[in-house]
Amino acid sequence: MAISTLGSGIDIPSLVSQLVAAERAPVENRIARGETAAKTQLSAIGALKGAFSGLKTALDKLRKEDGTNARITNVPEKAGFTATAATSAAVGEYDIEVVSLATAHKLTSAGKPAETKIGTGKLIIEAGDEKIEVEIKEGRNTMADIRSAINAAAAGKGVSASLVNADDGQHLVLTANDTGTEGKLRITTTGGDGGLSALVYDPGVQTSMTETVKAADAKVVVDGMERTSSSNNITDLLPGVTLTLKEAKPDETFTLKVSTDDAALKTTLQSFISAYNTAIGLTKSVTAYNAETKTSSALTGDSMVRGLQAQLRTMASENVVALKDLGVKINTDGTLTLNTADMTKALAEDPGALSRLFGGEEGYGAKLEDMLGSVLEDNGLFDSRSDSLNARLKTYNTQYEDLDRRMESLKTRYTAQFTAMEQMVTQLQGSSGFLAQQLGSL
Repeated sequence: MAISTLGSGIDIPSLVSQLVAAERAPVENRIARGETAAKTQLSAIGALKGAFSGLKTALDKLRKEDGTNARITNVPEKAGFTATAATSAAVGEYDIEVVSLATAHKLTSAGKPAETKIGTGKLIIEAGDEKIEVEIKEGRNTMADIRSAINAAAAGKGVSASLVNADDGQHLVLTANDTGTEGKLRITTTGGDGGLSALVYDPGVQTSMTETVKAADAKVVVDGMERTSSSNNITDLLPGVTLTLKEAKPDETFTLKVSTDDAALKTTLQSFISAYNTAIGLTKSVTAYNAETKTSSALTGDSMVRGLQAQLRTMASENVVALKDLGVKINTDGTLTLNTADMTKALAEDPGALSRLFGGEEGYGAKLEDMLGSVLEDNGLFDSRSDSLNARLKTYNTQYEDLDRRMESLKTRYTAQFTAMEQMVTQLQGSSGFLAQQLGSL
């Protein structure tokens, strides 16, 4: 709005703007301070939630069996077997001899020219618990046709068929999918023109096919005790240990060692300690007060954060002896430090120490898990505080809008008042000029 300044000479728009700004500043600054504080606190709460989530993730790994009971195996080179150990495996040493390997039954037919029609009817193949019936029809009964028909009917179970083109003709080769005597093959026929008898293998009755690999079970000796197995992967010989037989080494004994995987446990425990120290450190930094600079942190004096810090420190203090026995020291500032040499010694003397401390339903790990779960759950402490701060930020937006409306109204009022004043001054100046003329004429 352009207003003449010929009367009083006052720049009314500029004056009104300055007066409105002076009225606005203290209120706007108060709102801005509140908004900044809320945003700072919201950021601090988000950082705390991230730190406590990281601590829970690290704790979850320790709470699992593979976090506290990790096992490692040691097998000499060229032992004829490999081994892996689950967390349930007992620590110890075992003398193992691989006497023989399990083999898959294999049969081979006589050689025939590739285009030869073998016969028609039904092949019945028994492989362990599998019974496969294969229909062989006229016009689709060469060795290649029969091979394809068997594989289609078996669908990967029991037996697989292949062809070998040798000097004496084409051979059909049938191989049991499972090793050991349990997968042994038996082949009979029914119906048709009788030509499929060339593929029969029924010991004691008729055997047209040649047994090229005998079905045999594996044999292994552990600490002088013999065990046979239809598979070269044995999972139930030593609880928690899987033996994979690679080569027969009769009359040769090799020592399998199952021990605590110290490296894995150190990594898992150190990850927990790092996450714990991050959480403790953050609770201190966001509530700190600098007496020299008289500067507060985002959550200085916040009872919720100080309460969380106190809970962490109290639970650790209650288990100070168990932690110390594992090489974990509680420092004066509440953080933790791991002495790996002491941990290795402790686990060698007591492999279950770490599991007892962090596993179970009543120990340190369980209590810390409950505490972290309650603050991190939906609508827990962190979510509730964040919701409260976000609601406060919305009120500041409303306050800004109300302030804008009040200042616009004030501007209108000031403009009207100064405009009226300007009009009055202009009138007075006109009257003064008229009187001056009249006096001059006298």
